[in-house]
Amino acid sequence: MIEEQEMPVVEKNAYPSIKQGWGIIGILVLVVIAYSFPIGLISLVYEDIGKGPFLLLNYAIPFVVLILITRKWWKSKEENESRLNLKAFPLAIIPVVVIMCLAIISLNVEISSWVPLPDLLKEMFESMLEPSIWGFLTVVVAAPIIEEILMRGIVLNGLLKNYHPWKAILWSAFFFGLMHLNPWQLVTAFIAGVAIGYLYWKTKSLILCILIHAINNGLAYFVSLQFSEVENYAEIFDLNAWERTGIFILALVILYSCYLYFERYFSQKPASEL
Repeated sequence: MIEEQEMPVVEKNAYPSIKQGWGIIGILVLVVIAYSFPIGLISLVYEDIGKGPFLLLNYAIPFVVLILITRKWWKSKEENESRLNLKAFPLAIIPVVVIMCLAIISLNVEISSWVPLPDLLKEMFESMLEPSIWGFLTVVVAAPIIEEILMRGIVLNGLLKNYHPWKAILWSAFFFGLMHLNPWQLVTAFIAGVAIGYLYWKTKSLILCILIHAINNGLAYFVSLQFSEVENYAEIFDLNAWERTGIFILALVILYSCYLYFERYFSQKPASEL
């Protein structure tokens, strides 16, 4: 009697894996380069290609293309949901979320001051932070929506199905930092990415992630407009090194306290209420 051979079990994984996350960053670089060529040629004739509505389009188009590509792969996997997690989130956590955002901004402001931006990047940020409806729509509206759909709705959502939650959160935050395509934003974006990723894991609410991102970008946008001539935010309040160090440590303590609050809050809530 011939024994039937057992068919090998093929392990199915959600999209993306860590390796595929690196691929997403690579695709983003290729899309940005491909998009930059025609824009660069147009700018030789039309100098305002980076201003007004073009500011929004130049930012959004490469990311929308990337979302369409990755979303197709994401939906092709049975382990991934067919829809993005746009569920509501507990309104009771909003005050602590705002405090968390202020602490993150305080950390990021100090970290950003350690290595000055090169002139090229400084000019790029100044153009994005232009005092117009297009600057506002790009920084405070489009960026939070587009980047959260990509980094939390697609990337972190898939990583959480493949790995331990904290491994998934840290890797997604790292990819979030790399996504900005410059080392000056890597650390600051990583910190924000860890906080947002943690709350996405706990709430599964992409809406909350977009809100946090919008608060962070909105505060940065309005402060930059109000103090456009200031190189370092610490100059606004004439802070010395000891005072800046104290604020930095306080921000870390506040951020950790927010984490403890969220851990206690979510541990007391049944999954059906989240």
